[in-house]
Amino acid sequence: MNPVSLRPIIATLFGAAICLAMSPQPGATAKQPMTARFVARAVSPLDAKDGGPIEILIERWSTDDDLENLRAALLTRGAAFQRARPEAGVVLMPGVQSLGARVLARRTLPIQFARQIDTPAGRQVVIATDQHLGFGEPPARTQVVLATDQRPDSGERTGNAPPREPEFTLLDIRLGPDGKGVGKLAPAAKVVYNQVKKIFEIENYTAQPVRLSEVKSTTR
Repeated sequence: MNPVSLRPIIATLFGAAICLAMSPQPGATAKQPMTARFVARAVSPLDAKDGGPIEILIERWSTDDDLENLRAALLTRGAAFQRARPEAGVVLMPGVQSLGARVLARRTLPIQFARQIDTPAGRQVVIATDQHLGFGEPPARTQVVLATDQRPDSGERTGNAPPREPEFTLLDIRLGPDGKGVGKLAPAAKVVYNQVKKIFEIENYTAQPVRLSEVKSTTR
């Protein structure tokens, strides 16, 4: 056979091999696309010392319906989220030193609500969860929280502490024109709804202590 006549066959086989390699393999799971990612440093509320790296991963921005549902919950002070709904993302917290291997690894806390808007000063990102966000807090608080966690295998709670109730926390991040900023935390009682911007935010934001520093977005 003339070698020249093999070229169409080889090209066809080569193209088929590439398609096969790029096609989803049996049993493969599609990874949830990430909408936004923020990195920051936690700040201790006691002495403003660095509390370690914080990473925020947003998988979806909350809808207008999510906004209205949260607004209704806050008005009635029943600000616990329905866990059956898809989470908006997660916060990756630093591990705790000197408390054993179980708590040394980074902890993942769910986010139930996430919205962003562009402002004259830059950008505002608001995140809400029914978890305690202890940015820069001492290990003692972390120990109490971990003591009431559920064991994934049995569903039983560890330690002697009572079951932990949902604790609504709002994280209000303000980014400047350079894409860098700070974040502050507030419970439901210190959260207000801004009618002009149509977003929840911390009441008297400037008076609250910084809990996240060096915040910057690695995606839009």
